[in-house]
Amino acid sequence: MDTSNYIIDPEGEVIIILHNENSPFAQATGDPRTRRKFDFSQFLFCNPLSSQGLTSVPRFSYKPLELSLKEQAGERKDKKKKKKRDKKSKPAVEEPAAEEYAAEETAEVPPMDETAAEEYATEEPAAEEPAAEEPAAEEPAAEEYAAEEAVVEVPFAHSGPRIQVSAKHLMFASPVFKRLLTGGWKESIVYFQKGSVEITAEDWDIEALMIVLRAIHGQNNDIPRKLTLEMLAKVAVIADYYECREPLVFLEDMWIEKVDVKIPLAAPRDLMLWLWIAWFFRLPSHFESATSIAMSESDGYIDSLGLPIPKEVIVSINERREKGINDLIDLLDGTRKAFLLRDRGCCLECSSIMYGALTIQSNDLLLSKPEWPFPNLSYKSLVQTIMAIKSPRWYDSESRYSGYGSSSKHSCPEASFASIFGGLGKSLEGFELNQFTSP
Repeated sequence: MDTSNYIIDPEGEVIIILHNENSPFAQATGDPRTRRKFDFSQFLFCNPLSSQGLTSVPRFSYKPLELSLKEQAGERKDKKKKKKRDKKSKPAVEEPAAEEYAAEETAEVPPMDETAAEEYATEEPAAEEPAAEEPAAEEPAAEEYAAEEAVVEVPFAHSGPRIQVSAKHLMFASPVFKRLLTGGWKESIVYFQKGSVEITAEDWDIEALMIVLRAIHGQNNDIPRKLTLEMLAKVAVIADYYECREPLVFLEDMWIEKVDVKIPLAAPRDLMLWLWIAWFFRLPSHFESATSIAMSESDGYIDSLGLPIPKEVIVSINERREKGINDLIDLLDGTRKAFLLRDRGCCLECSSIMYGALTIQSNDLLLSKPEWPFPNLSYKSLVQTIMAIKSPRWYDSESRYSGYGSSSKHSCPEASFASIFGGLGKSLEGFELNQFTSP
């Protein structure tokens, strides 16, 4: 585990401690309609001071480690104090109960005289003597508390990279950091009391996090001019989480121009990274191209890979892909039935021959008609299959006025599958970015 110290602002009041750095990124999560999907895009903020408690497990920890550890140790100390207090107070509590019971039995006895009252008064302090020793008995608890606190803090002594940053820069660039340091969270309380605070983050790639933090601090000279597609996607995820895209505006054009993988050549996973980048940086042409390729070439459910792409976008992409494939199958089956019912074809021979040719060549597909959501089948491959269907060739006999045995090739428009299916597009039209963004 990397335990390096990074200093972005040597006078910075905030130390960001990164746990579980460089964790797996953009992993397939599967079709939520067939199995449970883990959605990394649900990054909800929860106020630990709220009476409702935590509503989710965020990437960002809103509770200082030192504060939470002391609270935990304090709770254990209070429990031990309570147990010891109960043990020592138990005899003292039982004795008065016996006296009260005896007093109830002798309720009708005449009042005590002065001598008896003095004897009772002198005996009363003796019953309270064990309680006077209680503070001395609690001294070991303080030692146990110190030992417990030390044991608890040890595992976090080298928990991950530590980054020193400026609180003012964080709050100016990121509404998320501003809410954290000023919005009544425990971090903000520690920050106002001490003038500094440690906060934690989880799972981020350390290089991507440093790029975002340097951009927030205006240290553009220390930021790479060229990023891989993977790194650019990681930077976008972090910037999206902390709501700080603005510091990256002056760098995004250069990064996108020099990225190593272009959309038309992207593998399925890289294509989803491109889709996320196009969404976050608001790139209309890239978004339309990425959605078109994804819908046309995917042979299964189009997975967000846990990237914070809006659910509406993923649902729309999958629905258009599935509808496109379903329309192709319906077109193929509908054309075959039209020849069967003689709704197509110029004559009986024409309808019969075209029906037979289409049925034979599409039998494997139509016999076991694929069902939604059409796994192992892509729109592009299905179009290629349909366009490869060969048209039969036959000859019609000439009229009776022609010579014996003369004939001509049958050439009506209905006798060519190329003309029937020639209007099919090789790809589905991509979505426009403004269909999902508010004006």
